[in-house]
Amino acid sequence: MKIEKGIISSSQLMLTVLCFIQGANLAIAFIYNISKRDTWICIITGYIIGFIIILFYIALAQKFSDKNLLEIFDCIYGPYLGKVFSAAYILFFFFIMVQNLYFFGNFWLNYLMPETPMVPILIMFVFVCAWAVRNGIEVIARCSFLFVIITAALVVAVTVLLIKDMKFANLLPVFETPFMDLLQGTHVIAAIPLCEVVVFLMIIPYTNNIKQVKRSVLLGLTLGSTQLLITVIRDITVLGPLAYIATSPPFGAVRQIDIANVLTRLDIVIAIGVLLTVFMKVSVYYYSIVLGIAQTLGLKSY
Repeated sequence: MKIEKGIISSSQLMLTVLCFIQGANLAIAFIYNISKRDTWICIITGYIIGFIIILFYIALAQKFSDKNLLEIFDCIYGPYLGKVFSAAYILFFFFIMVQNLYFFGNFWLNYLMPETPMVPILIMFVFVCAWAVRNGIEVIARCSFLFVIITAALVVAVTVLLIKDMKFANLLPVFETPFMDLLQGTHVIAAIPLCEVVVFLMIIPYTNNIKQVKRSVLLGLTLGSTQLLITVIRDITVLGPLAYIATSPPFGAVRQIDIANVLTRLDIVIAIGVLLTVFMKVSVYYYSIVLGIAQTLGLKSY
């Protein structure tokens, strides 16, 4: 018996994957300190590696088209060993969700509400995520359309306003970073924002057209990676070496905007984008965790 009765379209799946990857800005901030001005190269190479790995995820999802990740474990490893793998992945999703909440809480405290304790902020945030999860995957997927449009519009607007401050000489010389540092940066990009798409194996079975899953996931991956690439290039060209030490390079870059003393202090623009995309990322993990627990324990509802 299927616990989740909701169905999403292939376009909603694509937008959810895109919004999920858009939420990686906080998690990849520390990569600047590793690969410095060559961080944009790590985005490209990480995308190529992530693309290949995600092809395997998609092949697995299409082979077991009516089963999510935990149900696939039961089919392959049996009802007992399969539960062990299921529990491991539920814990994996939980730890990543907590990590994203911690990054979000740190960002909010450092830049917006420094005198507010982190716990009340995260309680309110998780409460809203729980409300979305309680309403099912259809509601979460519907939110993705609005969130993607808002976040993409904010990225475009900030980038256009910062064009006059960009110095593309900050990207030179190319490949100055030692090879091992480039390799480490590539690994982080591929593993953290991109290959975390494995969590969508919990959602893909509820797509209305399994044949379009490959196109939807890869398109969402490509568009999300392109936005990350634009953001990284913008931050490095605007901030230069300051991008390597900034806690949040996008936040540092947007603070450079000053149009006739009218358009200035647009920090809240970045904060809105972070709020929407991290909400989507946490909600996807939250949903996968509670659905996985319900399946593992044989409950009738998550």
